[in-house]
Amino acid sequence: MLGAEGKFGRRVALHEYPNRDKPYVEDMGRSTRKIQLTGFLIENSLVYGGGDAFAQRDAIVAAAETAGKGTLVHPTLGELQVSVPDGGLTVSEKWDQGRYFEIGFTFIESGERQFPTVSQTTPDALGSLANSLDSAAGLDFISHMLNAVNLGQGVVFGVLSLGSSVVGTVYSTVGGFIRSVAAVAQDATGLFNLASMLTGQNFGRFVNGSVSSAFNGIGVNANAPFTITSLESEGAQSRSEVSAEAAALAGAANGLDAGSTPDFVVAAQGLTASLSNAIVNPSDAVRLFGSLATYTPAGNANPGQLGAAEAIAKNATAALLRRASLSALARAVATYQPSSWDDAVNIRNTVTGYMDAEILIAGDTGDDSSYGALRALRQMTVGVLNQAGAGLPRLQRFTFNQSLPALALAERIYGDASRSDQLVAQAVPVHPAFMPGGFRALAS
Repeated sequence: MLGAEGKFGRRVALHEYPNRDKPYVEDMGRSTRKIQLTGFLIENSLVYGGGDAFAQRDAIVAAAETAGKGTLVHPTLGELQVSVPDGGLTVSEKWDQGRYFEIGFTFIESGERQFPTVSQTTPDALGSLANSLDSAAGLDFISHMLNAVNLGQGVVFGVLSLGSSVVGTVYSTVGGFIRSVAAVAQDATGLFNLASMLTGQNFGRFVNGSVSSAFNGIGVNANAPFTITSLESEGAQSRSEVSAEAAALAGAANGLDAGSTPDFVVAAQGLTASLSNAIVNPSDAVRLFGSLATYTPAGNANPGQLGAAEAIAKNATAALLRRASLSALARAVATYQPSSWDDAVNIRNTVTGYMDAEILIAGDTGDDSSYGALRALRQMTVGVLNQAGAGLPRLQRFTFNQSLPALALAERIYGDASRSDQLVAQAVPVHPAFMPGGFRALAS
């Protein structure tokens, strides 16, 4: 061989804009690796043998023309799977050089024939990823609490001790979250929301306004209560269960030490699970768990090493509680029935906004397990909501020269006067007999 040369780099798309000096370079992936070799063939070489020069040339030409990829043993890059493109082999011979040929090769690195894989975007897969987030968040919390121990909380009678100040910080952080959960539970099980779950009843837009039309059309299942009295009893029972889980979490926080952190994780996630069971309407779940997913504890840590341990404990506890809320939020998305494509997009943007904020926090704090789980959960959430809204109509702007009754507009727009309640819910008029001159409603 006389020499070798290689070409490497990235495939890029250059975007140039008016009045901008520097272009934007979009990375499109690694470029195709091209390797060039220059060598010679000589008859009966004392170094490599080879025999007849013409036979060597014919063998190399045959190898270059063989279909499929082959193995190249490069002198410095090692073994590579390559292909020879059109014109990739050149053979030079001259009258005054006798039985001697100069050859030039151009090789292209060849990969496997792979096809895009199809991932299932199903509610079950979303629930599985929510479980993965719970596990990852628990592991990251335990890791941070051990860091708090390493900051000087020490060993008491041979047992790792978090110290009263760190435990107090965790307890205070949990207390603020529990108060938020209590308010959310009261909201979800209030009479206003309970009445919207009744089937076979029409209480107007003021009660059913918070329920998506698709979910309202499905209604509750056959085993659900059908009277206000029974629904109130169900709500009281749900609030009692949430209160019991909240008390268990507070007790776990008060008795927290390095050995009981797994039990604390279970208690934290148990609280959000009980709250999820209390929220019947997925639309409410998205709204209410969204407020919990942004929970930020109040208060400033003390200075010094002890203050650093308290800060770790506070941030780790808040992150665990937020991520448990995001898991519950994802499970609510799995059962959400959008009423239109626009509704699906709005819910998607809202939910992914909460997830994006927590992804940044996980990345900044080095919570690699939670970071990966949140990224996967976000991707699946987008897929599920895109799939749910794909076949639904979009919202369209309708404009009329005068105010008309909802019945007349439903007949004019859809040819179906029974859809007047749907128009009322979307336009929110002062009175159904006097609809606004312009509003957004389903296109079909």
